Amino acid sequence: MWYNTDNGLPQSSAKAIVKDKYGFIWISTDNGLVRYDGSSFITFNNFRVNNLRFEEFTGNPLLDSITVINNFQGNKIIIKNRFPQLCNSKRSDKIMYSNSSESIYRIANNIITSDFNNDFKYFIQLKNSTYYFKEKNQIIYKEGNRGIKITIPFTNRDLNYTFVLNDTLYINDLKRRKTYSIYRGNLSVSDRPTLFNDPDTKIYWQQITNQTFIINHDNIYIVNSNGKNPGLKFLVQFEEIGRHSYCSMFYDKDFDRLYLGTLNNGLNILQLSNFYVAKKEADFSNNVFYASLPFSENTIVTDDGTEFGKNGFITQRPFGVNDNYLMYDNSGNILIRKKNKIIRFYKNSEYKKKDSVFIGKGFETFMKSGNLYAATLTDRSGTRLNVYKNDQFVHPEVKYQFKNPVNAFYQYSENEILAGCSDGLYLVKTGNNTVTPLLRNIEVKNIIKTRDNLIWITTNKNGFYLFRNQKLIRMPNDRNNHLQSAHYILEDQKGFYWISSNNGLFKVPKKQLLQYAENRKTQVFYYRFTKKDGFLTNEFNGSSEPNAYALKNGDFVFPSMDGFVFFNPESIHTYYPERNKIYLERVKIGNSEPQYFYQVLDLKNDYKTADIFIDIPYFSNLENLYIEARISGKENSEWEQVTAGKELKYTISNLSPGEYTLSVRVLVSPDGRYEEKKIRFKIEPLFYQTLLFRVSASIIILILIIVIVQLTTNFLRIKNKALKQLVHNKNSELKETSLHLEVVKNNLQKETEYQKKLVETISHDITTPIRFIAMLSQKLHESDDVELQKKYFDSIYKSSEQLYQFTLNLKEYTELYKAENIFEEKKYVINRILEIKNKLFYEIAKEKGTSITNLTEYKVYSQVNESILTAIIHNILDNAVKNTTEGNITLNIIESQQKSTIVIADTGTGMPDEQIAVYMNLFRNPKLETPSFKGKGLGLHMVIHLVKKINAEISFRQNTPKGTIVEITLNKN
Repeated sequence: MWYNTDNGLPQSSAKAIVKDKYGFIWISTDNGLVRYDGSSFITFNNFRVNNLRFEEFTGNPLLDSITVINNFQGNKIIIKNRFPQLCNSKRSDKIMYSNSSESIYRIANNIITSDFNNDFKYFIQLKNSTYYFKEKNQIIYKEGNRGIKITIPFTNRDLNYTFVLNDTLYINDLKRRKTYSIYRGNLSVSDRPTLFNDPDTKIYWQQITNQTFIINHDNIYIVNSNGKNPGLKFLVQFEEIGRHSYCSMFYDKDFDRLYLGTLNNGLNILQLSNFYVAKKEADFSNNVFYASLPFSENTIVTDDGTEFGKNGFITQRPFGVNDNYLMYDNSGNILIRKKNKIIRFYKNSEYKKKDSVFIGKGFETFMKSGNLYAATLTDRSGTRLNVYKNDQFVHPEVKYQFKNPVNAFYQYSENEILAGCSDGLYLVKTGNNTVTPLLRNIEVKNIIKTRDNLIWITTNKNGFYLFRNQKLIRMPNDRNNHLQSAHYILEDQKGFYWISSNNGLFKVPKKQLLQYAENRKTQVFYYRFTKKDGFLTNEFNGSSEPNAYALKNGDFVFPSMDGFVFFNPESIHTYYPERNKIYLERVKIGNSEPQYFYQVLDLKNDYKTADIFIDIPYFSNLENLYIEARISGKENSEWEQVTAGKELKYTISNLSPGEYTLSVRVLVSPDGRYEEKKIRFKIEPLFYQTLLFRVSASIIILILIIVIVQLTTNFLRIKNKALKQLVHNKNSELKETSLHLEVVKNNLQKETEYQKKLVETISHDITTPIRFIAMLSQKLHESDDVELQKKYFDSIYKSSEQLYQFTLNLKEYTELYKAENIFEEKKYVINRILEIKNKLFYEIAKEKGTSITNLTEYKVYSQVNESILTAIIHNILDNAVKNTTEGNITLNIIESQQKSTIVIADTGTGMPDEQIAVYMNLFRNPKLETPSFKGKGLGLHMVIHLVKKINAEISFRQNTPKGTIVEITLNKN
């Protein structure tokens, strides 16, 4: 599989490859560093450096320290804890040193295309020693202060064939076919020709991985320790090795993968395989085989006589052209169907001599099970199953008629036969010739008895079944339903079943299937092999007779739609993630770049989605990863499958604020063991979602309820008290009336007069506000200006509100004329009366362009009857507003030691001197106590009367330049 800028790499050079202690593959490119986990590439190129052209890796992966420097040795990057970061470089990190006389280069790897010039000096740094290549025919070994000169026929060009293994330096002389090995300065010479010193050999060595590869005639080997001398392990034959500029190699023994990096074509990853495909190599050959037999310990033979081994074609035997079905008889002879006959090839003639037996017209198949043989014949009426007790196929013992073709035949017991047909499975009892359907409307392919004597039924499009105690138990499908069309089952020596299908080869522990048969809730974990593992096609072949075999040498053989697949089940590896190599440490929030976190993740309340990456270094078929995740906390979810795609991730979305735990479990072994990882994450709440806000809001609401209840209770108490006082007063009046009839009569006359005065007073006091509201309503009706209408509405609202407040106190007017007590029990603030009346007349005055200003700077107290004083101020201010247009009205209180004077001044039309004299005369005349209040001047007549009632004084005078000043003087004593 090739990778370049089109599918993962940031740049098409893969200059060095290494694997860290956590299992991730790192690739050095000319545009940064790349981490590969088997599913995705992560590029790191945001370092604060100007040069992203990185060279070979150095350091020690086992110590979690991989270093790499960029071109021209300007910067050093260290890869530690799965993350690269810029760090300070030391002199020992450099690969090239220069002084005035020479330049010396460090050799950390020996790539296939290396060019070691004789004009330069080179050295190889080992753990505790150094080899220097400075002079022709001479190598200097240094360990501490000790130096040894080693003389051999050597030039710098021979460094292309040099590698280090276990602290031993090997130099191969391809011309002389010699190998020089130097260990701690001691030289050994081997004259034996080997692949190491073969003239056609290319050598690649990388010091950080301690891997050396030998490439010879397209065969790639890896060097390993073989006692004192290096040995070779064959990896793969790769014909394209010389067609690209390969400059880096790495073999991952954990996943049996070979990584080949090029200078300009990207990265090529080879999945090495222990599957072997045998097929005919001739042009236009048909490699679809429906019938075969084990022939020798390690070969099979087909119905046309072709013998195959795992490495391909062996020989061709003269079987001729036949019709797919073949088997061995009791003597080891091979039986093959051809038209309406069975051809028998004799073993004692090495299958060259033959004879035949005629079965009948419509002959389709023949089969063997136990000590019985069977043949099927088809005509328009259906299929007839003939059962024979010997292999001569002459006289059938019994015959059974079926509506559909019979594909499989199995002797279940001495008197019972299982027949698998295209329309179901049937149980045939030979004693009474009864046929009982066991499974209907399903096409049966094969009836298989495994080594453990279990019987399995494979079907077309309906999976496979266990047949036990004359009951069928359907086995679960794999996750992608590829086992819907299962073909054949073989059991290996370690308790695993191998199942071929129309889409891959599956391996499954037998005990998991049997556990599922007992308890349908247990899980079954299938491991799927595909053509990525070494097949030529994922589609295997199925037929109505045994077509998969376990050979005597231990190999399994399954027919596919493109050749036979040979393999030894013990050499086929299944790959699972390591328990301690599962990482949850990266998150992508919304469309932002991925970021790292440690164990705890904080999400803002405005997040949309958060992708939690599941980083697993897994370099096999991702379909075999079983990953599940769930969330627990404020909201809980069940285990759900995480789909293995280009990126392994779990997406968090639509969760309410709170604290949660994300649990991820990964299958780490074929027996169903999971490794579980957890992280905690918190979604921050909005302010109104916090507990503090909810508690505070609850307290505030509770306080408001208490206040409302308290105010209502107080109001009812005051009202009740007033009613009690009124009843008390009425009772007192009745008592006085009964005792003093004449006084009662006078009081009734006074009451009538009081009511008359009260009506006149109220009518007078509310006339102005009501007239003002009526005027505004007319203007509102006549105006089309929205802003002006809004202004009128506002004025009407405010005036109505103040008028409403005024009417709430109308009760006080009942006390104006009949009040005997002209003083209150407690002092009150006069300023409050001025403010209330200011608000009442503010909008009316504003409409006339007049402002009302309260100039009082401090609080003034009084004990004069508040209701009477309120009525006095109301009427004086009412007159001022009526008579002032586009002017000012000021309210003020002047206080002395003995008196308090309320001053109301306006800049209106003013009062003539004659009128002032009339009102002052009215005030000074003691006989005028109860005026009629009729006609013009009703308000001032009432005011003068009330002023007299509270023993106060009133004066009127001109306001310069215009207007009137009214002063009400209250006695403090």
